[in-house]
Amino acid sequence: MTTLLSRWRNSARNVLWLDALQAAAISAAPVILAVLAHEPRLGWTAIAAFWACFGDPGGPLRQRAGSMLALGLIGALFCFLASASAGHLWLLLPLTFVCCTFGGLLRVLGPAAAIVGTLLSAGFVVAAELPAPTLAASLSYTLFFVAGALWAILMTALVWRRRPWKDATHAVAHCYRGLADFGDALARMYSGLAPAGGPQAWSAVTRAQRSALRAALEAARGRIREVQDARPSRRARAQQLFYLLDNAEDSFIALVAAADLLESNAPRWLGRGAGANLSHTFHRYASVANAIASTSDVTDAKQAECLRERLAHFGAGLHELRGAAMAYAPDLATMVPVLDRLQQNAQSVMQALFDRDGAPDVPALAARADSPARAAWRSLRQNLRFESDAFRHALRVGIGATIAVALSKTFAVNHGYWMSLTLVFILQPYFATTWQRTVERVIGSVAGAIGASLLGLLLTTPLSVALAVLPIALGTFAARTIHYALFTFFLTSQFVLVSHIQQPDIYEPMLAALRAFNSVLGGVLALLVGFLVWPEKEPRQLAGALSRALDRHAAYTLALTRDKSGAGAAEDIVGLRRLACLSADNAEASLQRLQQNPVHRDRNVDTAVNLLAAMRRVTAAGTVLEIQPALAPDSAAAPMLRDYGQALAHALHPQDAPPATDIRQLAVPAALAAAAPTLAGPLDRIAQQARQVRQLRERVQQA
Repeated sequence: MTTLLSRWRNSARNVLWLDALQAAAISAAPVILAVLAHEPRLGWTAIAAFWACFGDPGGPLRQRAGSMLALGLIGALFCFLASASAGHLWLLLPLTFVCCTFGGLLRVLGPAAAIVGTLLSAGFVVAAELPAPTLAASLSYTLFFVAGALWAILMTALVWRRRPWKDATHAVAHCYRGLADFGDALARMYSGLAPAGGPQAWSAVTRAQRSALRAALEAARGRIREVQDARPSRRARAQQLFYLLDNAEDSFIALVAAADLLESNAPRWLGRGAGANLSHTFHRYASVANAIASTSDVTDAKQAECLRERLAHFGAGLHELRGAAMAYAPDLATMVPVLDRLQQNAQSVMQALFDRDGAPDVPALAARADSPARAAWRSLRQNLRFESDAFRHALRVGIGATIAVALSKTFAVNHGYWMSLTLVFILQPYFATTWQRTVERVIGSVAGAIGASLLGLLLTTPLSVALAVLPIALGTFAARTIHYALFTFFLTSQFVLVSHIQQPDIYEPMLAALRAFNSVLGGVLALLVGFLVWPEKEPRQLAGALSRALDRHAAYTLALTRDKSGAGAAEDIVGLRRLACLSADNAEASLQRLQQNPVHRDRNVDTAVNLLAAMRRVTAAGTVLEIQPALAPDSAAAPMLRDYGQALAHALHPQDAPPATDIRQLAVPAALAAAAPTLAGPLDRIAQQARQVRQLRERVQQA
């Protein structure tokens, strides 16, 4: 519980409360108007406005308005088709399958499109339960839905316009907050008095921090590109954000190197003030990163002075570390270049933020070769085959929604659309994530239903119920980035109150009980569909992901040793490292899904866990190696380092052509260690992990 609350607090720091308040006001206004005008169908307008705000992807205004307009128009079409065919089961079920399959297929266009597709599918199954006996009634509900979407677009695009670069700036600030969290985590793990834990404890902390920061960096890079493509006239702003992001990534690499050095040298650096100075230094760097993330106005002298003071404090800590601390622990000299790199990056960011001439120009991105619409159509067309995981999941959504609607209509389930709605929202491409979503949604739905019942007893008038929707909607929009169960709690309370306004003759506790009961039914049905309809082959996917990750780590190691041998490798070291880290993250996500799968019998995943830990340590030692100076190209040790790099890469992932020199034990050659002692340490740590990877592979082959 303590870990969960700590994670929630960290997530709450990144909530855009003003944006959440605006979205809540937009979705709550039609509810209040429905009460004042005595028009219950405006509740459907409120739902459309809520879904339009929920599907707002952020970023450029054109992208946001286009996404919301597409949701409104396609959702209106789905609403008309569902409500018009609701009385004809032979027509409703094929339409349910086609429309919900289309909504599930939109996942291939990215996370924002996946949300839109889920909302479209949800809108169809809800509209199938609307009281529309005639085509005129169906058309009226369609118009009310379009009105809700247009209302949301009007308010977000014209009245409450956000700055185009706000989302990109917030994404970069989120990266610096992640750097601060990483620095604090290292300071807590290394208290200076005693190690906080063994290798497993270090791995548990650094793995989570590295994965979160890598995801934040990639998300920020994509967000800047989106805004830059939409606003090419703001090239200077894009250059500044890319410069800040590159410094954040460079600082991230330095922290990864620091974590590797701390884990490797903790016993030798403890006591005598050395460990305490290191811990304090990382805490001071965390305060610098938080100050950078909190900078909102580059013309504010107070913010500039705050950052300067924290930089000076950090510099003073480095001075103390070089003095008394290194006198008792000379090995700390290997940590000094890493900390200097953190200081240099922070100073560069200071200049980029508060000195207009401080940041160098960043090369402009290459123009897009294709339009977004054409690229989207190509992605959809490429996935229209049964071998595609996305297409199979779309079919799974269509089949599950069709079964849910058929059960609801056949047995006349009261408010049966909540069962279909629950299935659409929680059915995921992988059974393990579907299981997790089911548990979280059922818990949130039951708790939200109880909360709405208690709230309904206190609110005696329809207007008071409508006004209560505003704070609850604020909680819904704020909680969606914190935790899914908390989001479901607010969402259930909000929909129960809106449904009561649409159908005031039904008592709130009865609505809440129906919502909770049908949510449980929808969760059970989603689990059955996810388990029976093309279940994923997670062990096979994990094996492929591990093989690809080892291949990327081998390529990174080979390119890095060539670069340090003075060969001037043409490979992009930063790009190869990024690919290696992303491939390890993908393999770890596959492993987590396998471990979370409640019906998976084979729990022997120690080999995969050890392989991932070895790959993490390879990239950590590699980042230390990146910071060290390269050998002279004409030195005697340069060809020896290149041959040794080929042997390490072959041990990590055997290639068709074996290395020229077969180093059985993968020990660093004595001549190489004597010629380049600064390279010997990280090379030896890479060799240790390469030996472990080779042993694990041999064990798997024998089994």
